[in-house]
Amino acid sequence: MIARTCSDCPSLITRQSKTGRCRPCSAKRLTSDPELAARRLEGVRQWYDERGGREMAGLRLAELNRNPTPALEAARKRQGQKQIAYLLDPDIRARSASPQSRAKAEAKKEETLLGWCPPERRDEYRQMLYSSRLHAAEARRIIEADIPGTAAHAERVVAQNLLNARLKHEREQAQAY
Repeated sequence: MIARTCSDCPSLITRQSKTGRCRPCSAKRLTSDPELAARRLEGVRQWYDERGGREMAGLRLAELNRNPTPALEAARKRQGQKQIAYLLDPDIRARSASPQSRAKAEAKKEETLLGWCPPERRDEYRQMLYSSRLHAAEARRIIEADIPGTAAHAERVVAQNLLNARLKHEREQAQAY
């Protein structure tokens, strides 16, 4: 019997493989194609929306958390131990503690939390939150009203134009007499 090898790497593959690739290479190829990934994501969303899958999955998870089986508890414990072993690995700790990785993580966190806010206005936003004691939603509304292209900015411009037109009309009425 001749063993088949993956077309992308030297791994052996089973006779049932229709793609000619091992499982990791096949998954890598499928996830690297953006069009295919988008179609798959759309299919999953559609399945969840049509069948009430979100609610069903939520109910199943809630039930599992209320009444966990011994096998589930053991699996969760093993997974936690694997994660701890990985995070305590000296190489991983050294990489994650380096100044470059900390700066990269901080920049990514800031982009995630404040991606809506232009970088030059982020200090102003923080100042509104911490010094002026505004709520985050109110501070965001104020900042967004000044960002061209946002709905809040468009509303502010329209309101300003209406106010200017009304004031002009009132001035003209007052001067007419």
